[in-house]
Amino acid sequence: MQLYPLKLVTIIADEVIQKKLTADIKKLGAKGYTIGKAHGEGAKGERMSEWEGENVRLETLVSESVAEKIMAHLAKEYFPNYTIIAYLSDVAVLRGEKFT
Repeated sequence: MQLYPLKLVTIIADEVIQKKLTADIKKLGAKGYTIGKAHGEGAKGERMSEWEGENVRLETLVSESVAEKIMAHLAKEYFPNYTIIAYLSDVAVLRGEKFT
């Protein structure tokens, strides 16, 4: 069994910027992504009403160089203007050719 080392980029952000985020990560080299609803509490507390919108968790498996591009882009273009967090995890996947 052959495993391939990749980076898992996880982004948690306001649902309202989901389309822009997905377009941006694809332009930066991601081949695909997974999106799901996210709910929790952070430094600013928990959202108290539906009118505030929901959070989404966007995940993508990419090479280290693409992960670095995505993180730099998020820091520059999103962090100053949106409530968003992003983190990287080291992962090993089967069928690595799908992601590079």
